[in-house]
Amino acid sequence: MKTKDDDFDWSFDMVLVWARYLTKKRITGKEFDMASELSFDQDWMPSNAKEFLALVRTQKANEYPSAQAAFDNACCQCGLIEDQYVKRQWLHAVVLETANRIGMGKLKNADNYFIKAFTSVYEQVISEHQNGSTFVIPKSHQVAYEHTPVQLGSEADKRINEQLAGLRRLAV
Repeated sequence: MKTKDDDFDWSFDMVLVWARYLTKKRITGKEFDMASELSFDQDWMPSNAKEFLALVRTQKANEYPSAQAAFDNACCQCGLIEDQYVKRQWLHAVVLETANRIGMGKLKNADNYFIKAFTSVYEQVISEHQNGSTFVIPKSHQVAYEHTPVQLGSEADKRINEQLAGLRRLAV
């Protein structure tokens, strides 16, 4: 195996250093597999964990919308009132996270003078996402109502009856 440094040390201690670094940077299994595959296509193998992780994380930089596109999307989506007919269409989870950090009300009324403040928060959120933080666009903000009747003779039924009996004693 060829690396930049021909006399690279692949000892067990070095493997532990790599493991600590990759764990600290919260590499996912998918990222690890992808970086492994990409490393075979290089002229040389990565000689440190940072180079190894950069193989996959630098490619992720292109997956984020530009700051202007993210700003426009956030302002439009924050102005919507979501219901059963209207669903917000976020370009990326980092755009939603940025909107949450800044505040939906501020972005709803923001103009282009606010883009500088938006960009600084947006870049911070992208950096956190690249370092392993997970942001998710929720499917729905409303919890559906579900009625589950208590089965007679179940543990829940016994506890309810005990509490009711205790309340009846207090009422008398």
